[in-house]
Amino acid sequence: MINNTHVKRSALTLLCSITALPNMVLAAEYSVYGKAEVQIAKTDTGVMRYADEGTQIDAPFSRIGIKGQHTLNEYVSAVFKYEVQVKGFEHDDTNEPFAARNTYLGLKGVFGEIVVGRNDTRFKYSEGKLDNFNETQADIAQVIAGQDRLGDTITYTSNYWHNAQFSFTYAPKDDNKDNQAGFAATLIYGDRNLNNTPYYISLSHVDSLNNIKASRIAGVYKFEQLQLGALYQHSDSIDGTKSGNGYVLSASYTLDKWVPKLQFAKDDSALRQESEATQWSTGLDYVFDKQTTAYLLYTDLDLEENADSSLALGLRYKF
Repeated sequence: MINNTHVKRSALTLLCSITALPNMVLAAEYSVYGKAEVQIAKTDTGVMRYADEGTQIDAPFSRIGIKGQHTLNEYVSAVFKYEVQVKGFEHDDTNEPFAARNTYLGLKGVFGEIVVGRNDTRFKYSEGKLDNFNETQADIAQVIAGQDRLGDTITYTSNYWHNAQFSFTYAPKDDNKDNQAGFAATLIYGDRNLNNTPYYISLSHVDSLNNIKASRIAGVYKFEQLQLGALYQHSDSIDGTKSGNGYVLSASYTLDKWVPKLQFAKDDSALRQESEATQWSTGLDYVFDKQTTAYLLYTDLDLEENADSSLALGLRYKF
């Protein structure tokens, strides 16, 4: 004989479980994201980074990742990101089609966010939207030192307070290839993404990360369709054999879906290139929508004994 009381209790338990399920699912939030990019580039000598000599079809810094957070209690959430560069577009990268990018795990709460793993140093983070040619052969990392993504680091980022934010990168001695503890610290005022304020300015310092000690000030201001950016940086090598200054100036103007861009970068520290380096870059974007952009760019790199130039046509899709 079936026990009706037992059936009713079992049904009630099942109903409670089903009712609680949405709350359990909502506690974990995540998203899959990425960037697919293809580029046809003609490069003169192949001296510059991120581009080979001749005419090449590339997939510059295409990537895929997953990021999210899981609510632990009313005060703290676990946060994570696992991201890889996808190199499988290209003929020579079939054996090793992936490369490590930002990959970390940590905690987030009223104290801010602290994560452990591979991450952009807060010195690199300080550039914000300054670089008009980010992740191309005209990237400011072509001549400016300190644009590093390092593993085995601890990153702290505060919440915003009156439009100000502080962030910090720390690398323990035993995990730092400079054989000493290293750090980078950045103070930002304004919205780094230019969504809540039309400006931001950052002060940043790095010491003993990837063989440099450097300080920089960077800023971007957006007035209607015009966006202007500037950076000044003084850099020294850890062993004291190299030292110098770097500068970046950038400008862009939005005309409906068209965005002409111009950028100048110069550095005489010989930390990123083997000698003093000067780079001029110009380009034109056509923005189909927030996810899809076609672009044409030309960049010219001058060194003391070498020179290089690259002309590229590309299509970028973000999801």
